[in-house]
Amino acid sequence: MNDYRLCGGCGAVLNCRPASRVVRAPPLVASNLPRPFTMAVALLALLSVGVRVAAGAEVTVNILYLMYNPKFPKVSVDALSTGFEASLAARRGDIPNGVKVSVIRPSSHDQPIEELFESAVEASKGKLLIAVGPLGNDNVLWSLEHLKNNDVVAFSPLTYSDEARGWNRHLYFTTAEPDAELLTLIRYFAVTLRLSRLGFMYLSDSYFGKESHAFTLKILSGMGYELSGTFSLEGTGGLEVVSTAFDAEWEQFVNTRPLAVLLLGSPNPVTREFVRRMATDDRTTGVYVLAPSSAQVFLINTWRDALEESGRELIPGQLIISGVNPLSNHARFAVVKRFREEVDEYLSSSDEEHRFAMRQELLEDDTSGELMLTGWITGEVVSRALRSTLSLTNSTAFIDSLYEQRRYLIDDLVVGDFGGDCDAFAAWQGAVCQCNQGGSVVYMKEVVDGFRLQPVVTGFLTWGASECSSAGVVLRAPLNGLIVQLMDNVVVYRASLRYLNGASALLGNGRIGERDRFFLHPLEATGDEAVEQLEQMRDVKVIPALFGVVNKEILATENLAFIDPITSNPRMNRFNRNVIYVSPTLAQELYVLVQYISEHPGGNVRVVIRTHDADMILEVLIATLRTYGIFMQSKVIVDNEGSLKPHLPSSGDVFVIGFTALEVYDLAEHLDAKRGLRIFAIYPDVTLMYEELRAAFSRTPPTTTNRFVFATNQPHWAEENSSSLTVQAYHKAVPEPAMRTPMSLRGFSTARLMVSVLDHMEKVDAKLLADYFYSESTINVDDMRYGPFSDVDCIVNGVALASNCLSNYGGTNISVWSLTRLLDPATPPLQNGVTPTLVYVDENKLTQGQVIAIAIGSTLVALLLAALALVLYFTLRNARDNELAPREPTEPVTLVFTDIESSTAQWAGFPELMPDAVASHHKIIRSLMVEYNCYEVKTIGDSFMIACRSPFAAVQLVSELQRHFLSHKWETEVFDRFYHAFEEQRACDDKEYTPPTARLAPDVYGSLWNGLRVRVGVHTGLCDIRYDEVTKGYDYYGGTTNMAARTESVANGGQVLLTRATYLALSEDERKEIDVVPLGLVALRGAPQPVELYQLNAVPGRTFAALRLDREYYFDEGGDGTTITTSDHSSSLADLSESAQMIASSLEALLSTFKVPQREKLLRPYCERWRVPLPNQANPVWDDVYCGDVIRRIAAKVGRVVDHSANGNNELTTSTHSTSVIYISNRCSQLDECFSADQPFVSV
Repeated sequence: MNDYRLCGGCGAVLNCRPASRVVRAPPLVASNLPRPFTMAVALLALLSVGVRVAAGAEVTVNILYLMYNPKFPKVSVDALSTGFEASLAARRGDIPNGVKVSVIRPSSHDQPIEELFESAVEASKGKLLIAVGPLGNDNVLWSLEHLKNNDVVAFSPLTYSDEARGWNRHLYFTTAEPDAELLTLIRYFAVTLRLSRLGFMYLSDSYFGKESHAFTLKILSGMGYELSGTFSLEGTGGLEVVSTAFDAEWEQFVNTRPLAVLLLGSPNPVTREFVRRMATDDRTTGVYVLAPSSAQVFLINTWRDALEESGRELIPGQLIISGVNPLSNHARFAVVKRFREEVDEYLSSSDEEHRFAMRQELLEDDTSGELMLTGWITGEVVSRALRSTLSLTNSTAFIDSLYEQRRYLIDDLVVGDFGGDCDAFAAWQGAVCQCNQGGSVVYMKEVVDGFRLQPVVTGFLTWGASECSSAGVVLRAPLNGLIVQLMDNVVVYRASLRYLNGASALLGNGRIGERDRFFLHPLEATGDEAVEQLEQMRDVKVIPALFGVVNKEILATENLAFIDPITSNPRMNRFNRNVIYVSPTLAQELYVLVQYISEHPGGNVRVVIRTHDADMILEVLIATLRTYGIFMQSKVIVDNEGSLKPHLPSSGDVFVIGFTALEVYDLAEHLDAKRGLRIFAIYPDVTLMYEELRAAFSRTPPTTTNRFVFATNQPHWAEENSSSLTVQAYHKAVPEPAMRTPMSLRGFSTARLMVSVLDHMEKVDAKLLADYFYSESTINVDDMRYGPFSDVDCIVNGVALASNCLSNYGGTNISVWSLTRLLDPATPPLQNGVTPTLVYVDENKLTQGQVIAIAIGSTLVALLLAALALVLYFTLRNARDNELAPREPTEPVTLVFTDIESSTAQWAGFPELMPDAVASHHKIIRSLMVEYNCYEVKTIGDSFMIACRSPFAAVQLVSELQRHFLSHKWETEVFDRFYHAFEEQRACDDKEYTPPTARLAPDVYGSLWNGLRVRVGVHTGLCDIRYDEVTKGYDYYGGTTNMAARTESVANGGQVLLTRATYLALSEDERKEIDVVPLGLVALRGAPQPVELYQLNAVPGRTFAALRLDREYYFDEGGDGTTITTSDHSSSLADLSESAQMIASSLEALLSTFKVPQREKLLRPYCERWRVPLPNQANPVWDDVYCGDVIRRIAAKVGRVVDHSANGNNELTTSTHSTSVIYISNRCSQLDECFSADQPFVSV
């Protein structure tokens, strides 16, 4: 009988060669037992006879051992058997009294499985029969019908493909499925290797190969990746049949220059030749080979032979192989430690030759040890399953017990959960249903010196026991960030380590579904070599983004995203679309510090600076000082070899920028000695020199540290019981106080931001990362707000609204700290957080009063700029196509008006969410306009006026509009809760009112409603069409326009109303394609006669409240047929409500210091946002009178919102969350009578 090395862990093995060292297997059968089958009593059974189960009865359990296969090398089968027996021997005391356990084994290695199975069934009548195995794909597939027919469950069947996977109560898998191994290999390529080209090898006539290839293409496509090349040949005929084709296939494959190859070819001469060439061809000798466990020993043996023949050396780590359990030498696992102890005890208990041989295998052959561990784990699961005597009476009861939400905890290894049939409600509560897949982890190892196996922990992958298998796992594109560690700069190197330490808690950890998408990889280099090494790495690896500390040379790298970079030397920000700052830029810090100085002057202002960017920094600082009316007394630029100390003044205020670690001690000494001096530093210098600052100032009194000032938007990293959500999460991630530093917190908060960003990204590259920040504009993570980001200029219709709106920085809420607070978090900030506008004034154009007004209104202007950026972005991106405009005055035009229900109140209540939501709203509507060839006439705030030549196109557009909003992912439930609360509030006020949506069942509501609700009105008729020279577009006036606006004004959110004119304009065939409900004649405010309306059922099943006929009509007809407001007119403050008068007085006071053109720029966006039309004049001139009229119109509109909130109730509670005031009504107090929700009701 020949002995073989293992040729494939759990897969089919063909053409294995004899081993160089012979290992004798343990006997498969006791010699004194007859054929056709042999029954060997297990060690457990020898000691387990005794107490009866009930009334003299004894339960007998026969274990049919099917873990053998003639196609597998004998040493592999023996390793599995040894591990299984060792576990049973160790668990002998766990079997209940009155239970007798026997093991039925094959009579030989070659005995047909059919023969053994039939004999075992016959011998087990009246007994409980269970199976272990089978081994190999063919045997498992054969067993399916026979296990079911005889009601036998098989533990730990081992197969190399997924053909037999899936729900089957008679197969009890304890390891992860083959597709999970392939998934893990793909993840390892994308996350750890990060290479740019991946090849794939398989046999085209193999089911396993074809399925694996299709599975790989699907996974890679979802990540935005693709294969660089594929090697595929038939393997059935052997190498001789395809020798010519092999050479051609090999050449085309090698020419794709793969950097890693997935090897999914079954052990076969064709696969063997492919592996041999991979190892010996100079073009592929350095390429990584990734393979599943089924190819493990075949790959290792073939690679070893090829290297020996060619005289080459093994490259450690080049061969990477997945596995379904840990290596038997991986002692970090408690389960491995106990396994080795028990197997060693078992093998030492006898002097039999085969046991000695297996002990040597365990010590010297990592593959045999791995298979022993597989067999041992199987024994652990079986012994635990047999502990309950109640379930051992018959096979049905036993199998049922296996699926009673069963989980096996074997030291630190989890097998399960297993669950049987259960209903949907149980599954909804967390029950595991129809799950026979117990493996939830795939392991990874690499081949190192001596062809030993070494675990690769970074390659491990798990989806948790709550998922039945990896079938539902979605492998999403990772963000492989790079952090450069400049080894020749101690301060920078230390900062990079601190940054990485803070971020590490949020980096991918191999647990799919939590945070397994963001990774940071270090690159160690000197400052001079960093760029060259970075470019060399980018030639072969995928690096979309760089984080942490960089120098100016690295920052100049193209086609790479920089996320919140920290420059080793102070540097002014220039707009670069791929450089995203979420911490304050130097210009922002200087602005806030100068603002603080203007309010707390300390004497003459001087600057001492050392950096390559000194000239630009000084230019910005001088402009900032001038803005606040402060004169710079002196400036000193120190070269790299010079010292700052001689240039430090004795009193006043001095900006010290670019100091070194050694100079920190000079600063401490000088500041302590000069009591009339304040030092203003920049935060990058503070974070880089944090340790030196703590050391240098630790012995100085607060009177000294109070005079060292800087600005930051970070919460304090060391503040215990902090109210900051960011700090709370940071403290959980970094529990050791000594490790908490500002740089560590920066790494953590940036990582938390990226994890949040990646939740919204399917694919990842440098451009897509930058696109996300500019498309979102403002991003909120916990209590940190970043933005607005904008990559468009502030130009609308040819008019520049500001000098520049390009913004790649998003630091907000910047406060002023003293060094005392840095050392002691209990010390309050010197100045609370503000978001600077970075508006610089020319002393020849603005007065000191204007400067003060800018400072007072900085937060207001910042919000204004955010709104402007949003409006401008979509204005520029969706320029009107005049070719689509109806221009023939004798042809009817179909006009569509849309409006978001309660948008004014939602803007007031949810200022962080509405920009994103409105951006999505605009994008959807504009895309539909393009699709149906309709024309965007104008937008007023979040309302659209649309003109269509075809009435049917207009109807299709508004139908699709409602369906798009229903299916859109709004990423928040706040709008639905808002509408629920609004309806319930109205029901509390009006007992006859029934909420149409608030009380729907969740599943019904979700099928009908989602997110923002848009009302739509459509009317068809002749229009007065004019071309506007200012907007360079067409506008539509007259009765048709007013009727369309009136129709929209009475609709409810989510409702579409058509006038009779529009309905009749449709052909008979077109009317058959739509679903309408006639509403009869409706008296619209301002209309001379009732109008017949139809409701278009865009979303079948929706119900609405009565039409809003009491709503104040927004438009009226002017003398020229244009539309003007009738409700917001007010000639004086006396015509305004008390709330509106207060708003008007505040606006006039705030804007009075600005010149008229500046007031116009500020007021126009408010008119658009609040839908306030400008005063109707033929040729309006913006002067003081006109500005006053506009202010009163705005005040009237805003005042009505405030008055409506307080109407009929004197008890109001206010919340100032996110700078907005939200009025919460207290009119309903009975929980059983009124709606109670976590979110406050925002009055409209």
